[in-house]
Amino acid sequence: MTTLTIYIIISFWFTSLTIILITVPYFFLPQQADARCPNGYHKSPSGDCEQVVPHKGKLPRCPNGFQSPDGFQSPDGDCERVANDNNSGSRHSNEAQNGIPSEDDGGASSNGFSSSSNATSPEPLSSSSVTVSESTPGKCNDSLWNHVYNPSRLEIVDKCITVTGNIDSIRTERDGDLHIRLRPDPPHTHLVNQANQENQFGDLVLEPICIGKVTQATAITACQNFHQNIDIPSVGSHVQVIGSYVLDKEHGEWAEIHPVTIMAKNP
Repeated sequence: MTTLTIYIIISFWFTSLTIILITVPYFFLPQQADARCPNGYHKSPSGDCEQVVPHKGKLPRCPNGFQSPDGFQSPDGDCERVANDNNSGSRHSNEAQNGIPSEDDGGASSNGFSSSSNATSPEPLSSSSVTVSESTPGKCNDSLWNHVYNPSRLEIVDKCITVTGNIDSIRTERDGDLHIRLRPDPPHTHLVNQANQENQFGDLVLEPICIGKVTQATAITACQNFHQNIDIPSVGSHVQVIGSYVLDKEHGEWAEIHPVTIMAKNP
């Protein structure tokens, strides 16, 4: 056997041994995952790097002057203007909401009902919960019921009452109505029920109608060619409100003034 042949054999076995020594730990020893993933990726439970999907929903924080839906959970999960606003009252239109937040149009959902511009108000229930001083028949604009979409979702307790209290928050909704939370004065706290306590911070809900842009399909017809001309005092204002006292069957039968005929500052 020549020297060259011996050299080749030794080199072959040396190379093979080196490869074995390198690869064996890879298969038999625990692997340490990379400490970091590239930008735009994060480590999954399996140890793989996965691409981070950008967040497309609402941000977890609300702007100054609004309350966070996580910190103070509202039923609809929207930011609401809170009662530390010192702005003066203003008249709202479809084009300008003067900073009042609205629900996310992308989250609008149909409830399966159709609207009718010639709707009539439902018959009232027993008004035993409304006091004589609160019940003010004849002061409400009954024609507003023509622009309440699917009015049968509202059970009327009293067709027209007058209440006073402080505005805690205001926001627009996809059906074009405003959603206003009113902290009622002591003589009117009995108008708030358990559903209001659990879902509206114990406040009475006020709903002036057809104020903002309508993006909810089932409410478009009701507000078509109509905009309620009503003054909306600012958050924190003490107000007198006149309207129909109802229970909203689609929201746990919480109590509302809906529709609102008049809302005015009350010193």
